Amino acid sequence: MPRLSRIRAVPWLLVFEVARGVHSHVMDTLTPRERRRVSEILRKSRGRPGNLTKAEREELRQLAGKLDARGLARDLAPRVVAGRRRRRR
Repeated sequence: MPRLSRIRAVPWLLVFEVARGVHSHVMDTLTPRERRRVSEILRKSRGRPGNLTKAEREELRQLAGKLDARGLARDLAPRVVAGRRRRRR
C-alpha cells in the first residue's frame, strides 16, 4: 500500500476526538504544577525510560496513577465506537 494511501486511511477525526478527550481529562485531573512536572520528566527522558532516575520514574508513575484510566475509557468509548461505525459505511 502506498504511503499516502495509508495516511489517508487514518480516521483523523477520530484521532482528534480521542486527543481532545485525553487532553481534557488530563487538564481536569492534574494541577498546573503536576502537568509542568510531567512535561519536564518526559522531555528529559526523550522517550527512553533509561534516561530517568529511579525516583523520576516513580514520580511519573504516581502522577500517571492520578489519572482515572477507567473514567477516561468510559468517556472515550462512545466516540471511538461511533467513529468506527462511520468509517465502515
